[in-house]
Amino acid sequence: MSAATGPPATWGDMGRDVDLAFALAEGRPTGPLADEVRRRLRSYIEQLLVPAETYAKALEDVRARDIVEKTAEHARALLRDHGGDPATSLRLLGKATYHLMRYASALRPGPQR
Repeated sequence: MSAATGPPATWGDMGRDVDLAFALAEGRPTGPLADEVRRRLRSYIEQLLVPAETYAKALEDVRARDIVEKTAEHARALLRDHGGDPATSLRLLGKATYHLMRYASALRPGPQR
């Protein structure tokens, strides 16, 4: 189901695209570049959902687990929604990617972003 092509994105790639999404949302949320950023963010979300959900299952704190699960559920809904305001779409996809990166990175060894 992944829309990704080529090598998997790095954490740096994802972070740069999140920043780019926020910048585009403020200035030019339409056009080929914005469309490509939205496509990449959706791809990142697809890649990050399973690790984020795995992290949620490992949490003992019920409230924290619920927050992560609701974030993942919202991200899944964003994958199904391709309409609406282009700037809002960029912001929501960027925020979802950022949060899923944080949760997924909790499972990675080494320094955290």
